[in-house]
Amino acid sequence: MMELNQLLDMLKQTSAMQSKQAIASSVSVNTVSANTVSANTACHVDSLDSLYAYPGDDTAALSLNGQYVLHACEGMLPSFVANHPYFAGWSAVMANISDIAAMGGRALSVVNSFWHTSSEQTQLLMQGMQDACRAYGVPLVGGHTNLDAVYQPALSVAIQGTAQKLLSVLHVKPQQKILIALNLQGQFHPNTPYWKCFEHVSDCVLQSQIALLPQLAEANLVHAARDISNAGILGSLLMLLEATASGAHINLDAIPKPDDVGWFKWLQIFPSFGFLLTANADKCEEIIRLFHRQDIACTVIGETNVSGVVTVQQQQQHSIFWDFNNQVFTGFCYADVLKKLV
Repeated sequence: MMELNQLLDMLKQTSAMQSKQAIASSVSVNTVSANTVSANTACHVDSLDSLYAYPGDDTAALSLNGQYVLHACEGMLPSFVANHPYFAGWSAVMANISDIAAMGGRALSVVNSFWHTSSEQTQLLMQGMQDACRAYGVPLVGGHTNLDAVYQPALSVAIQGTAQKLLSVLHVKPQQKILIALNLQGQFHPNTPYWKCFEHVSDCVLQSQIALLPQLAEANLVHAARDISNAGILGSLLMLLEATASGAHINLDAIPKPDDVGWFKWLQIFPSFGFLLTANADKCEEIIRLFHRQDIACTVIGETNVSGVVTVQQQQQHSIFWDFNNQVFTGFCYADVLKKLV
């Protein structure tokens, strides 16, 4: 078995983790990083509701008439669009729907913009988006098409949704249990970290599974959620914790994993159904039971704390994965602002 320190160091060097860290240098220019939020925009953040619109969560949330309107957008890598057009179209919709769900919301509609050189590839791209929208029961309501030999293939998909009760990374507090919910009934898309668990699954089942998140929010069972995205399991965990500068202790062995997949590959997965959640200890049993009813693996993998340090345990090995006291990840931290709102 690979040493834990070596495993964590290799994960931190992956391109997906590096790309998330690159966000921090760009957001400081745009005055939405941790320090500039507290220094320059605190006068506009007079309540937790106003902070929900800032970057950090999977979507922006705006309070309107007793509920929240949600907005999110996903851009696909040009190489992914060029090499896997159908799956890129599907994935763009699927990722957006997961973002809405991670906020405790339900998707309303999807729009897209894409650029391509090939009409045949464009048809595959559109078919992927249309099939995903049908499968998840969300209408594709328009977009912008750019087709010319001079373009590089690219795709951006945006989504709108609503939530009655928000799940937010801003709700993370010490001594919350951290759970992972993963659909293990899938397979990797060839030569990618994408774990597909939607193939040969009925539309009804897909919609029922994704509806679990808003149900958990409205039942007050979960505080915060984050869908597991291209940063993998531990990278997505950092994004769950960074907004509040929270620390955590994670038991790697508690994470559900197929026996034939190694840890380095599995921790990099971008699953079509995968979420990290925080909840009170007395709610975990019910949460796990609700996921199990949908044939989704769900376990407690750790607990939050005030340290700002993310430690990982595997059998008898212990290692520090990240220390927010010394290093930002994406740069979206609102710990100082939240203290002023208490």
